[in-house]
Amino acid sequence: MLKVDINILFTVINLGVIFFVIWKFLFKPVKKIIAKRQEEVEEQFSKAEEAKTQADEERTRYEQAMSRAEEEKNSIIKEGREQAGAERDKIIDDARSEASNIIETAKKDAEDAKKRIMMKGAEELSELVSQAAGKIAQTKEDPEADSRLFDEFIEKSAKAD
Repeated sequence: MLKVDINILFTVINLGVIFFVIWKFLFKPVKKIIAKRQEEVEEQFSKAEEAKTQADEERTRYEQAMSRAEEEKNSIIKEGREQAGAERDKIIDDARSEASNIIETAKKDAEDAKKRIMMKGAEELSELVSQAAGKIAQTKEDPEADSRLFDEFIEKSAKAD
């Protein structure tokens, strides 16, 4: 059979003590350090995931804000164009109305001027006729003198124009 020697017993006890000391002072602290590092890594991953989620949310909000800003810009441009078109139409209508008024005023002025010229011409004609009649009444001569006076009247009338 096997002989158990005291050396073997001490070797086994020494191995057990060494294993216990290594386990107690080496493996346990190393496991704690590894566990702590693992927690830190998981925490960093968690924070990174939160930061990524937050960044995605910020990007979404930014894109929405940009979309709203683009829509608002387009709306403002559309309103501006509509207002400019309405203003342009109003200006054109006002200009046409003013031009129409100016034309009407010019027509009235032209009519008034025409009436004044006609009245002046009629006055001059009546004055010439009265002068001619006066001369005819003064001369009471023959028809030949009347014809000569009429010719003089026509010449004076032509020169007056």
